[in-house]
Amino acid sequence: MQNFRRIYSTHGLNYVHNFHHFSLCSLYSTETLIQSKKSPNHTFADYLVNNLGFSHQQALSISIKLPSNKVNDFKFSDNANFVVDFLKQHDLDDTHIKKAVSSYPNILAANVDKTLKPKFKILQDQGFSGSDLIRLILSSPSLVSRKSNASSATSGLENLVSNVALLNNEYRVHIQDIRNSIIQKSSCFLRKPELFRNVLVRVEEELGIPRISGMFLYGVHLLCSSSKEGIDSKRLVFKSFGWTEYDVSELMRKNPYAFLISEENIRKKLGFLMTELGYKPGFLATHATLFALSLEKRMAPRHRVLLVLKEKGLLLDYNFYAAAIKTEKQFLKTLIEPFKEDAPGLLELYLSNKGCSNIDAKTSRSEVYNSV
Repeated sequence: MQNFRRIYSTHGLNYVHNFHHFSLCSLYSTETLIQSKKSPNHTFADYLVNNLGFSHQQALSISIKLPSNKVNDFKFSDNANFVVDFLKQHDLDDTHIKKAVSSYPNILAANVDKTLKPKFKILQDQGFSGSDLIRLILSSPSLVSRKSNASSATSGLENLVSNVALLNNEYRVHIQDIRNSIIQKSSCFLRKPELFRNVLVRVEEELGIPRISGMFLYGVHLLCSSSKEGIDSKRLVFKSFGWTEYDVSELMRKNPYAFLISEENIRKKLGFLMTELGYKPGFLATHATLFALSLEKRMAPRHRVLLVLKEKGLLLDYNFYAAAIKTEKQFLKTLIEPFKEDAPGLLELYLSNKGCSNIDAKTSRSEVYNSV
């Protein structure tokens, strides 16, 4: 359980600090740009290149997401500069700002005095500051820059304040856990309080997750993201692999995330874990961390490494679960580095099965050799 929670609690931080992996191909392709019905906004693109350091191609791709009237209706550059200065005053650096603009360029058209300042004030009053505030802005830049309606720029955040109070005061959920949950899925907390309360009731009654459980907020995420019909359909997928109702309910309590992934993904993971590795439903239901791990980039490549080590007589105890939940650094240090002479090419095999590029492979090799 601690491993599962650690995986999720670090997700938001990784999301912030991994901007160096940003590339045009991960957001838009040239083909997408050509096929789009929207035309690039060259005025906006020029601003992105000259003021924020985007490449020309990145700028053109991002510019199609901002309506032309947002640029032409007022002195866009002056307002955008004002926004950038405001964000920097709240400790967002150039990399943070580029990431926010990439996902939601409308933030540069926001009114600082009427929209950004009051929303930032509400978030700060809720205890968001420093890295937490930055993580929230980067995970959902529209949260602070989208005007909710003509009469109020803060109505959504006012709902958030009420919902936080409900969770903290009545449900006794720790405030930092609530903040982390907001960072992961802020839209869930913008619901009207009466609708949000209904979600909390359903988490306990329908999902069987008590409010004292560390999985309670993940249950909230699940119900905010999925319909009852969708969840029931996924329950049937598990049952088609021989799971009992008790097994399914146990997994739900241990890991609601397992029901957020697609039915196809569930089938693939169950096929690998049950058919190939031979795990039984009872084991998987109580070792729910496995459903939070990538099949293609984590579980399957590590399984391949264990098989090679076993075939060569270098590994007496094949413990896939223990290997799967290790951090990348731990896995490289304990199951790759010690065998580099007896199993040459093991690291390359592992990285190739993960689909790593040459740059990623070089970085991973450096992690191995610098960790020992």
